[in-house]
Amino acid sequence: MTTMATTMKTLGNDTLDSLTPSEIHCKLCLKAVSKYTCPRCNIAYCSLSCYKDEKHIGCSEAFYKDCVITELQDMTNSEKDKKKVLEMLSRDLEERADEDLVQDEEEHQSLSERLEGLDLDGDVSAVWGQLSSKEREEFARMLQDGRLARLIEIWTPWWKFPRNLSLVKDNSETIDEEQDVATRVPDVLEDIPDINILLKNCRPSSDCRFDLINILFAYAFVSRMHNGDHQECPVDSSQLFLDTSVVLDGKCRCGSVGEAIQHSLDGVHKSRKTEGKSEASGGFSLTVLEDVVVLISGPGTARHSLGFMTAALSDFVRLLRKALSIVRKELKGKKDGTDDLQFLKSRVFKAEKKSVFFLSWIHRYGMGIHQLLPLLQLEIERRRSDAEEVGELKDCVEKNMEYLKPQQHPTTDVDSGDNSMDSKDNKECKIVEL
Repeated sequence: MTTMATTMKTLGNDTLDSLTPSEIHCKLCLKAVSKYTCPRCNIAYCSLSCYKDEKHIGCSEAFYKDCVITELQDMTNSEKDKKKVLEMLSRDLEERADEDLVQDEEEHQSLSERLEGLDLDGDVSAVWGQLSSKEREEFARMLQDGRLARLIEIWTPWWKFPRNLSLVKDNSETIDEEQDVATRVPDVLEDIPDINILLKNCRPSSDCRFDLINILFAYAFVSRMHNGDHQECPVDSSQLFLDTSVVLDGKCRCGSVGEAIQHSLDGVHKSRKTEGKSEASGGFSLTVLEDVVVLISGPGTARHSLGFMTAALSDFVRLLRKALSIVRKELKGKKDGTDDLQFLKSRVFKAEKKSVFFLSWIHRYGMGIHQLLPLLQLEIERRRSDAEEVGELKDCVEKNMEYLKPQQHPTTDVDSGDNSMDSKDNKECKIVEL
């Protein structure tokens, strides 16, 4: 296309001579110095890439089309050459049409057909790759506006599952195999050592019962946060567990029911803040505290009143052992940058040993923790009452915000000053009424 190239070059050189200082920059990229001017719209540009830019696509394509038509009209070769050029253009149009057709077929192919044969739980990257750009954008919007969360079924904790409230786990009885694993009472570990062997000639501290409240709170919190799938991500679940339970993480011990609850709530607040997530609501925290009461109370019979506590700690010990195994494998495959993994390994290892100790303590002294249930219920009711009072006060302030806002009144003369004082008195009266 020599004619088009010659025309662009000639126009570009002529334009450069007439440029003013204010027109030296490319009007498309706004960065480089302009070297050419479009022969159709007279816009200044710096390169061929800018000429073909989306901002200029309408003008550039029309220019190319005119140049091609002019070139064909000016051709003095035989009809064979003209026919050859036309065939090339025809093939190009057919190829573009075929590509558009394939793309349309892929978009119209049902999602179930594209995902057929894929492991939806394991092949996350493969599933994501089968989504079209529109589907990915819609997924991102659903995740942001909360629609995706509403599609997820909320897990019913196994300690709240109606069937388990009367469930008696005995060697002579069996559990329905059809019952969902997430709602079954976890099996109690069989290799729990005797507390007397662990401590030999000394007795455990009476504060262990308060420490256990902190541990059970962390277990219920982590289980609910992962919607019952905490065993599917053992490392993350273990880290959250240790961040929530100050007892298992070795930071401190609890000397009362109130202290155990406060340490638990502080642990939740710190863990959420560290992860950059919003703080757990007061209602959710009260729900977890009620979970602790159910875990301590057990299925409801004196004979099996320790069943839920031992099941919860057994479930947690398995979680820690899975996490420890994963961390050890990662350490074997790494040579540098293992400080964080070493620290996590130490935390998980110590927590697993402490959890086994508390399992052993429950078997020997666990009945004593039931004496704390009235105090635990009292703490829950007190905190619920405080939360309700704060909520009522907040609603009252929001409804009467207009009376609480400071107002400015003119003080140019005595009359206006009197009016200002009257307004101030009325405002104070309304605040007193609140």
